[in-house]
Amino acid sequence: MSTSDSHPAMVGWFEITATDPSRSRQFYQELFGWSFNSFGSDDTYRTITAPGAATSMGALRGGGRDTLCISVICSDAAAEVRRLEPLGAALAEQPERTPAGDIHAVVIDVRGNRLGLFEPAARRDPAAARDAAPVLNAMGFFEIGTTDLVTTQEFYKKAFGWTTERDKAVESVAYYGVVPPGASSEIGGVLDGMADYAIPGVRVADVPAVLERAEAAGGRRVMGPVSDANGVVVGQFLDPFGNRWSTFALPSAE
Repeated sequence: MSTSDSHPAMVGWFEITATDPSRSRQFYQELFGWSFNSFGSDDTYRTITAPGAATSMGALRGGGRDTLCISVICSDAAAEVRRLEPLGAALAEQPERTPAGDIHAVVIDVRGNRLGLFEPAARRDPAAARDAAPVLNAMGFFEIGTTDLVTTQEFYKKAFGWTTERDKAVESVAYYGVVPPGASSEIGGVLDGMADYAIPGVRVADVPAVLERAEAAGGRRVMGPVSDANGVVVGQFLDPFGNRWSTFALPSAE
């Protein structure tokens, strides 16, 4: 896993759908210190901001089931849906304008993972959010798990031009860094052989402590903490609602 401090160049949003938004909000406030901003009288949709961050990084909304997805930033969500469908993606949620003014759609990728398409409102500056100084307890990475590596690699390369390269610092599993066109560093990773998922990676100060707090609050540890050869510590947990999350901590010198 890369120790780069840069924000994701293409995956810059996530969305939590919750059957009990109040309970979900309480869990994440206590675990990460996130703040939730509502819009007008609509209390069913709130944007999520990490402590000390200048912009929001995701949203929590009420819904009929508990789900989580990472979202790729785009300029036209409807056009992206039309482009991805011939590649094997299936539309799950039509592009709709949120109470915050953004447009969000969801497709299902070739391995059954929910993948969001996030079209920021004109008031947002995705580049400014990407280039802002990183803060703790914010999304700083993403991870795609797969039981069919070749199919996953082919889909995301055709969809977004992402290439994957084996990360030799991760010795215990087959892990591949995701690099977008024109970039010099990883924005995410692909883990081969465990399960199929696409999840956010939250940068934290202390992975073991976060995993312990998640368990104490009703979550379940899935993996870790484990360290790679570069000193990056990673752990995964399921929240009380069944959503998988990844957390990571960089070496103290970075």
